Amino acid sequence: MLASRSRWLRPSLAICTCLLLGACGSKVDNGGEDAGATPDVEPKDTGTVTTGRTLTKLRVTSVDKLDLLLVIDNSISMADKQSELGRRLPELIAALTDPTPDPKTGKPSNLHDLHVGVISSSLGSHGTSACAVEITNKHNNDKGHLLPRAGEGGGAGCPAPVAASAITWTSGAPDPGLATSCVVQSVKDDGCGYEETWESAYHFLVDPAPYAKAEVKCTFGISGDACGNNKVIVEGLDEELLAQRKAFLRPDSLLAVVVLSDENDASLKPAGLNWLPWGYGKGQLQRGWASCATVPDEFEPETAADFTKLHNEYKCFSCFEDASDPNCKVKWATDPLNNDVDGRNVRAFHMTQRLGYNFLWGRQRYVDAFTKATVFGSDNKLAANPIFAGGRDASMVVVAAIVGVPKGLVTNSDGTPKVMTEADWEKVVGPIGKRDVHMIESIAPRAGVTKFAGDRSIDPINGGDRDVLDGDDLQYACIAPRTEKGKGNECDGPSPDKKNPLCAADGTQPYFKAYPGLRHLRIVKDLGVSGFVASICNDTYRPAVLGITDKVKGALNSQCLRTYFSQDPTGAVKALLFESMKDGAAIARCEDIPGLCTPGAAPCRTEGTDFPPIPPERAAAEMSLPITVVGADGVPKSVSTQAVVEAGNVWVIGADSPSPRKHLVCELLQLSGPSLTMCTTNKDFSLDPAKGGGWCYSSKADIVGDQCKSLGSSGTLRFFGGTEPRSGSEVFVLAATP
Repeated sequence: MLASRSRWLRPSLAICTCLLLGACGSKVDNGGEDAGATPDVEPKDTGTVTTGRTLTKLRVTSVDKLDLLLVIDNSISMADKQSELGRRLPELIAALTDPTPDPKTGKPSNLHDLHVGVISSSLGSHGTSACAVEITNKHNNDKGHLLPRAGEGGGAGCPAPVAASAITWTSGAPDPGLATSCVVQSVKDDGCGYEETWESAYHFLVDPAPYAKAEVKCTFGISGDACGNNKVIVEGLDEELLAQRKAFLRPDSLLAVVVLSDENDASLKPAGLNWLPWGYGKGQLQRGWASCATVPDEFEPETAADFTKLHNEYKCFSCFEDASDPNCKVKWATDPLNNDVDGRNVRAFHMTQRLGYNFLWGRQRYVDAFTKATVFGSDNKLAANPIFAGGRDASMVVVAAIVGVPKGLVTNSDGTPKVMTEADWEKVVGPIGKRDVHMIESIAPRAGVTKFAGDRSIDPINGGDRDVLDGDDLQYACIAPRTEKGKGNECDGPSPDKKNPLCAADGTQPYFKAYPGLRHLRIVKDLGVSGFVASICNDTYRPAVLGITDKVKGALNSQCLRTYFSQDPTGAVKALLFESMKDGAAIARCEDIPGLCTPGAAPCRTEGTDFPPIPPERAAAEMSLPITVVGADGVPKSVSTQAVVEAGNVWVIGADSPSPRKHLVCELLQLSGPSLTMCTTNKDFSLDPAKGGGWCYSSKADIVGDQCKSLGSSGTLRFFGGTEPRSGSEVFVLAATP
């Protein structure tokens, strides 16, 4: 929806790896199927071993890099929200980078390397005049490129950069919070009112072949555009965007995407005649059949199967397709008071129900973007997803949305973010009748919401539903106090305080509004444990900061896998763990670190067990480790590499280009005796790193934790002291098979 009403031409910290316990003896079967991801995100990495044993790579490496992408709605009315986010970003970044031990875990943040990128929601209007750059300003189409725009700074005290780029930080450098705040404020609120929030993120991060231009040829007119039967043409490859993506997105980082928007997403699919809702003038679009009004608002057809269901089950067609239904002859309302006049401002509202067709990308596109190994590019070809191409899996992706939803639906009474249950989600995006009435999109005042009559206190959530005088706006999901209480966009004309809960009698605007962000919320819900939601109408974004911080810290320090172990009565498992260290040459030998052994050596191996002590040469012969190497093309990939012994140490030498890297391989000590018992049963168990190290497997619920349990995992590997995997290391498990 265009944001300017009727102004459409304006702008543990102990590393834990969660494992799904099954009745499979000692078999470890990661199979590349990381929980929360599709099986093809990480191919099965199994090296060559002796008969009766399996070797599998575990993704337990402690992540110390974060790539944080902020996707900011830059339509009119967003300045207040951008300002609030800008003020809170230093708090968020300080919380992530603070070396002070976390009071919950007693350990410092693992984050040592940060990239922050900012993009806007404006992708233009694909050749139509609604958001044409040549009519208004270049902020109508930021092309999914990083901000700030060249030569444009943020607020007071912010520099004017010469080029767009990500903000970078490493441990010991000054806190980048202020710089990030400046970039957010540089986004401004004069961009396109058709917010392609999710598509901007997809374009920048995911599209394997991002287009340079996607437009239809039109002649602009005052009442609409003359585009004839021309189609949207996708052209070129955006090399500048690809260069920015390459500099921003690392293959071994945690990726966090934060969306800030006060309106529903309007990510148009640039294909065929999909320019129609953006290009046609007020009242000119064809309706849908009468039966289209019965289609649930969560059903947004995109695929051929979806449209078959739309036509056969719901008997819904666009009058562009078939004008035989009597509803095709019904004119749009001429009385604009609370009526649908087919305004250009609400073209993304209830497309299927009103028009019999969905012109937007389906929501699954964006769920797949953050979970699937392969995706479609703008060239309509299936290709590797850049997010996962370098080895990242879906457990290393966090997606947060700060959008239009009443704060009480997503925030606890003490101000902390809710852990959303199915019952909570039903109130936010559930079917009509179970959904909170403030989350129903409507032009007319809604049944169940008190009518505004000059006193916003009648409804503390949105001030009450108002009369929409021109039929070209929606009712609010929520309102909140503005920081700047001067003139706004909603309070023109006499007695504005009697017409709109946002307004004061003197024409100033002390409140801002947000509309139901249903597409945002449904996408986040479908992402499950990787998703987080907060209200843009909260008096403070501190709940959002808390929630995002917890999500990011949890993902930085634990990755959940589908793996199978069984334990003996003492709690031990019949398995060995190995760590391949990319910087291992700096360590003279494994025994220099408590909890590590040269492979095959005691105490990591003991007599009378399935794994007795053996010479390092034999241990090396049993291991062909699928380590990550970087080829001449710069792309990391997994290559099985035979371990060798040099001067008593076990190494794997990668086939990296141009310079092979040498990885020291160490065996990790499994705890035993009282330490093993405490490790498997006590969530507060710890070891002094100076005195020892070791690992254990536990299936105790409070040790596994909610994040792993929500992904279906019922067991956890815990690492202490020297066995905590180092940054960039790869960990493998060698298990006896029954």
